[in-house]
Amino acid sequence: MKITIKKIAEEAGVSVTTVSNVINNKAHRVSDDKRELIESIIKKYNYSPNMNARALVQSSSRLIGLLYFSQTPRLDFTDPFVAEVLEGIERITKPNGFFTLVHKVTSQKDIEMIQKNWRFDGFIAVGFSQPLFEEINKSIHVPIIFVDTHLDEKIYSRLEVYPNRYFLNTDDSHAALMATEYLIANGHKDIAFLSYGFDIHQTSVVQQRYLGYLDALKKAKLSVKNDLAYTHNDFEDMLTDKDHYSAVLVTADYLAIRFLYFLKKHQAYSAEKLSLIGFDDIKYAEFTDPPLTTVKLDQLRKGMMAMQMLVDIIDHKKEVAQLTNLSGKLKIRETVKKIK
Repeated sequence: MKITIKKIAEEAGVSVTTVSNVINNKAHRVSDDKRELIESIIKKYNYSPNMNARALVQSSSRLIGLLYFSQTPRLDFTDPFVAEVLEGIERITKPNGFFTLVHKVTSQKDIEMIQKNWRFDGFIAVGFSQPLFEEINKSIHVPIIFVDTHLDEKIYSRLEVYPNRYFLNTDDSHAALMATEYLIANGHKDIAFLSYGFDIHQTSVVQQRYLGYLDALKKAKLSVKNDLAYTHNDFEDMLTDKDHYSAVLVTADYLAIRFLYFLKKHQAYSAEKLSLIGFDDIKYAEFTDPPLTTVKLDQLRKGMMAMQMLVDIIDHKKEVAQLTNLSGKLKIRETVKKIK
């Protein structure tokens, strides 16, 4: 027998609306006795609502699309950055009666595909490029929270012409400036930059961190050495060049930990000779050997904030600012040593 909300309501002796309130976590409108009875019937029949069918009847589907931009074939859920943002979103999603669909995005076609199959009340888009932002801005009409999506200043200065578009970013340029200045204050002059691949002419998280790194070098009147800029594919080159730098600014803790492991594997790491600073302060950063000095960006909190912004917008709880910039905080541990 197919179980429906109507049949659950009949068995419980309540209205369909009452059952719907329990399912949608609006149980404050239902007495405790009725709520417990309805939940027991739902559990007995292992009932779960048909989201698409409900969306056709109601004006709200309560479905949120979480879109991660990635140039790799698969979304790496082992990357703590990905996992922590998702955990933060999930902490807000369930208590507010929402559901999340996670999807990796490389192009506009990916978004068109999921919109054909699902009806969304809103999206959270993580790490989008400006060209992709401009594409989806035209094709998505529900609210979107863009996380870690850096765009040209001319867009931020005219946000009123982008309704339903909200941005939650870290001031990545200043965070990198702060981290690089800490290395300089500890006597380091030859500082390498290690990141995932990026385009210096395309605004992005990594590009902003690189610009902050350059600003710190220029402020300290240190020469900018282009041959000290490396990507995640250049570990072998960094091993060969290890005498050319005394410190490395790494744009992600996950990458910093991988590099640290690589150096140890080749018996080429000495805490006294090489200093490292990462970004994010992922859960494992304090447990590396030695514990990693990093810039805490609190991605868990960022995920919670992004989802709460959507809840406030969709449920008309309060006004939400279109642009929110967060600050990073330097977490000093043991991978930065002062040059004597």
